[in-house]
Amino acid sequence: MRFDHALWAHIGVGSLAMALFWGTFLSVKGSARHRRLGRPFFLAMLATVLTVPPVVLMRPVPFDPGWVVSLVYLSACVGTVVTVAWTAIRWKDQPERFRGLHFRLLGPLIAVLGAVVLAAGLVKGDPVASVLSWVGLAYGSAMIHFAWSRAPLHPRWWLGWHVNAVLGLFTAVHGTLGFVTWRALVDPAANRADAAAWHAGVLVVALLMRAVIGRQRRLSWGFFERPAQPRQVPHLVGD
Repeated sequence: MRFDHALWAHIGVGSLAMALFWGTFLSVKGSARHRRLGRPFFLAMLATVLTVPPVVLMRPVPFDPGWVVSLVYLSACVGTVVTVAWTAIRWKDQPERFRGLHFRLLGPLIAVLGAVVLAAGLVKGDPVASVLSWVGLAYGSAMIHFAWSRAPLHPRWWLGWHVNAVLGLFTAVHGTLGFVTWRALVDPAANRADAAAWHAGVLVVALLMRAVIGRQRRLSWGFFERPAQPRQVPHLVGD
């Protein structure tokens, strides 16, 4: 396989994943159409990850270990987030199975990788690595906490994980695609700082989408029940 073939395969599968994302996102949640499009979206995301190694390893530039580290990190993150999004629905009635062994292994893995990528980004002055480190740090830390905490679960804990994971995948697809499109059509001289700005901007959009969905679905940002607040009894004058 040549580099250009690998690149076009990656672009094609990634474009399919983006189309399936919007088809799923815009369909009625929980409907047959939503499920019918959601399943191939997850598979397309995994296929997109599998097309990354040929692109990275066959690039017509000298071998760069940093790219390999980024490849391992992003592949682990996307694979983990896809798994979380899928199992949150499949095992919504089995919370202990959902946060079982795979949670306790993958959570620490991507958290540590996220810390490594952040440190490398700061040392090398790479803004893209610094921005993308949020995936491992945020999801990994949340998975570790959820796996070991025994606080009472929110009734819609599973929907929170599903929505958060899907919007995480949204950032993975649209951050890269937005920057590549911008560089191809608007600014061929766009650099790593511009790429980091695109990823950060898409992350802000994802957070806004999460806030809207949370309001519509009465979905809290956390996964646990909030402690009941004691009622304040007014004191009568003279008490």
